[in-house]
Amino acid sequence: MSVFKVVQKKINKRGEGPIYITFYIGRKKVEIPARFSLAPSDFDKERGIVKQSHPFCKDKNLILSNIKSRINDIFVKFRLRGIDMTEDHFWSAFHNPGNFDDFFDFCSYHQKLRFPEISENTIKRDKSALKMLKEFKSPLYFDQLTITHFRQFILYLRNKKGNKENTIKKTIVTISLYINEALKQEYISENPIKQIKMRGFNQNSTVFLTSDEFKKVIDLHNSRICTGTTENVLDFFLFMCFTSLHISDARGLQIDQISEGQLTYMRMKTRNSRPRYITIPLSESAKKIIRRWVGDRKKGYIFEGLISNVKINKHLKTIGDMAGVKKKLCAKVGRHTFATLFLRETKDLNALKELLGHSNIKETLIYAHVLDEDRKKGIETFNQYAI
Repeated sequence: MSVFKVVQKKINKRGEGPIYITFYIGRKKVEIPARFSLAPSDFDKERGIVKQSHPFCKDKNLILSNIKSRINDIFVKFRLRGIDMTEDHFWSAFHNPGNFDDFFDFCSYHQKLRFPEISENTIKRDKSALKMLKEFKSPLYFDQLTITHFRQFILYLRNKKGNKENTIKKTIVTISLYINEALKQEYISENPIKQIKMRGFNQNSTVFLTSDEFKKVIDLHNSRICTGTTENVLDFFLFMCFTSLHISDARGLQIDQISEGQLTYMRMKTRNSRPRYITIPLSESAKKIIRRWVGDRKKGYIFEGLISNVKINKHLKTIGDMAGVKKKLCAKVGRHTFATLFLRETKDLNALKELLGHSNIKETLIYAHVLDEDRKKGIETFNQYAI
């Protein structure tokens, strides 16, 4: 138990003096204001309490008792952790209004506020990222949220879990959302993740269909060999190829979002952090797919009755085999195919950035391999001029 002393400071012009609780950390004296003042006649110096003669003595003594209890809890937590508490440690813990046990306890509380406002996919992403961090170290206290800790965590994800650089970056960005919230509420003084330089996107992980491969998938569609669920999945995949939509955005597309030959939507991935509407002009092929699915309906989802994302990706592997495409097809290939073919045709990186809904051109640069290939072909033109 810590030794506390309740004292009254200098009496003001109204004849009252502020009450403080004092104690020592090592040789340093710490003073915590009780945030109320008393006349000297209402304060018992010996017992360090408000006298019963004061009309609100019970309430004010309860305030003093709660402050003492909070101080004691902080001392106990640091003692159990085997850490010599400094004055900075104490104030950091004392100014924690939620009195959370650790960072994960804080995250659980914040999720109750955050989750009703975000999509199911984003909730899964958040839970997955924090689960990884918890597997690496738990409990995790606020004073342990350091640059060194997150550098070691990144190495753990890379070397132990075998995560690719894109996955690592997404995990760290997700955790940083909670770190920033802790920063806003003054649990920590800085975001350590901001000082860590992440590796760039791994371009090798971007799987797309070449023009010839895409034509093979189109030929499979036009042959009408696929029926039932497989035909529906093929339709849905081609729609993503024609529009650049991510699977979650395509699934959530409503009929009333289509008008005058274009679709307008807001990316689920960024609607809470960087909300903005994106407009995609529709090709004739995309319009045909929409007409097939919508029919005479006037409202509701365009792609009603779709199977789960996992099952869609399983069917796409079968579709790839049927089309004679050696690459492993999945839903993401549709968006990557759109970006690659669009850039190859237009050479317009800024237009692609807007269509994909990227906030930073660096995200779009993962498709720059197209421009690099075209530049190489352009240079090869000069080989005919031998000297």
